[in-house]
Amino acid sequence: MQRLGYAYLIDRFGLPVVQSGPVARTSRSVNRRVDTDAEILFPVSVALDDSPLGHLGFALRHEGVDLAVIAAALRQIAREDVIAGLRATPNGDSVRRIAFLWEWFYEAPLDAGVAVSARYVELFPSDRYVTAAHPRRQATYRVLDNALGDRRFCPVVSRTAAPGCDFLPSLLARLSAFAAQARQDGSYARTLQYLYLSETRGSFAIERETPSASKEARFVQLLHKVSEQAAIDEERLVEIQNASVRDVYSQEAGYRTRQNWLESHTGRIRFFPHPPEGLRETMAGWESFINDRSRGIDPLIQAACAAFGFVYLHPFMDGNGRLHRFLIHQVLAHSGLVPADLIVPVSAVIMKNIPEYHAVLTGFSEPTTRLWDYRRHDDGPEILRHPGPTPYRYFCADREVRFLTAMIQVAIEEEIPRELAYLSGYDQAVERIDAQFDLPQKDISRLVRMIQGNGGTLSRNKRSSFPSLPDDVVERVETIVRQAFSDTHR
Repeated sequence: MQRLGYAYLIDRFGLPVVQSGPVARTSRSVNRRVDTDAEILFPVSVALDDSPLGHLGFALRHEGVDLAVIAAALRQIAREDVIAGLRATPNGDSVRRIAFLWEWFYEAPLDAGVAVSARYVELFPSDRYVTAAHPRRQATYRVLDNALGDRRFCPVVSRTAAPGCDFLPSLLARLSAFAAQARQDGSYARTLQYLYLSETRGSFAIERETPSASKEARFVQLLHKVSEQAAIDEERLVEIQNASVRDVYSQEAGYRTRQNWLESHTGRIRFFPHPPEGLRETMAGWESFINDRSRGIDPLIQAACAAFGFVYLHPFMDGNGRLHRFLIHQVLAHSGLVPADLIVPVSAVIMKNIPEYHAVLTGFSEPTTRLWDYRRHDDGPEILRHPGPTPYRYFCADREVRFLTAMIQVAIEEEIPRELAYLSGYDQAVERIDAQFDLPQKDISRLVRMIQGNGGTLSRNKRSSFPSLPDDVVERVETIVRQAFSDTHR
């Protein structure tokens, strides 16, 4: 059966892109449109102009907006064909969007010489996609440019992947409530210390790294300053990269100018990030996206797209992972929804959901890397063919948005309350033990941590660390610890 729309264009021109949605094709077994997870079936009698421009218009009407395929296809469709289509139906919604996108990608006028009188049409139908709340009006074809980004970097997010507009504000209001309670009971400083240390250690742990005390302190300091630095640019990213990489030899002075890649433990290449050609232009678009405060982009969408987009671009040779998680805080800190000194320990939660995190990353990296062709050599791959910037600039970020939404929700609804309960239980246990026994504070602290960490009893192995304590004292301490932590969970 015939492939239609985007699938037709990919096959016809051998486009080096990954189609983001189901494949459209005709089928003799249906007499109307039928949608499945993998396919969109149409009857063989479906109305269609069987030309590249006709299939592109069909795709926009029936499949949605796949910017990567459109960008690649418009390099193959002659300018004259676009002009002819526009002149034939100057008020058609699809052809006006195609004409707009041609000029958007090429940064040049079509000069079609047509007068459009139809109502404005949205570039991205807002009932289907998350869009910028304040679109730009393009008068020539009467198109509302409500894209999340610009031609240099523009992720696409389905409305079904995004929570409602009240989700993030209401969730972050709970974070503020936790902070208010901590101020009231005098534990605010320790609460902040927990939040920042938990985020820092979680981010390093994801990279299988245990930072030194000095490196940990530097990263905590960076997180503390996140609300002070409004704009993210190359200089700021270099500063963060230099502070977070494992040694001075990994520090960089700017965006990379050579190809990097990620390997599995067996030496197989599992990801080629954005090629160096065009990377600086893509990063300029990415910077514009993350710094945008004027077009009304939902902060959760902006955080997910900017953070994951960054790690897909991999603009440095090292340190990209920690940077990409840091950027989540950058967006949230400047959303106006998070108090200046607070932080959501997203990395701590991600660390507990590593398979899901890797599934999001490989959902992009695996199909994109299949677009590359290379030969292996001892000193690295010889690149024979790559897809250029297109797959990295225009990707569907549904997985990324869903994942970050879940991680922030778990962090605020489960992780923070659990850790605050631990701090409260710890304080109560220390206070009660100190009141009943004349023990050094360091021993009390160690006892509480060891007993609570072992489910309420001191293990035989750890018991040898306190040879001077009688068994009945240890038993009473265990009871105090169990009771203190039980009280905080009521």
